[in-house]
Amino acid sequence: MNTAIQPFPLQPLLTDSDLADILVATTDWVRSHANEIPGFKKLGSYFRFCRQEIEQWLGSLDRLFEAEQVSSLLRVPQSWVYANADQVPGVLRLGRYIRFRPTAVQHLLCDMAVVL
Repeated sequence: MNTAIQPFPLQPLLTDSDLADILVATTDWVRSHANEIPGFKKLGSYFRFCRQEIEQWLGSLDRLFEAEQVSSLLRVPQSWVYANADQVPGVLRLGRYIRFRPTAVQHLLCDMAVVL
């Protein structure tokens, strides 16, 4: 019987394209800000990101919400979301982009439903 300790299952690194999809940003933006993003690894000319560090940073690997989606869920104008983004839980400022963590927005919606 093999009693050796089994290592954690290895998960593949995220590519710059994978991360751009999650952040709802361009690949060029991810590459130009890679040094500011947790888990960045440069492998030759390839930009890679540690999946666990990205998940910890964002709370999940779910695609982030844009202001348009949040305004639709909260039933407020998109201009209100931009003007009050810092009051919405889960806001993430990525340079000129404003994104929202889906789990935080979902918690806000659930909390509001309980109050109603």
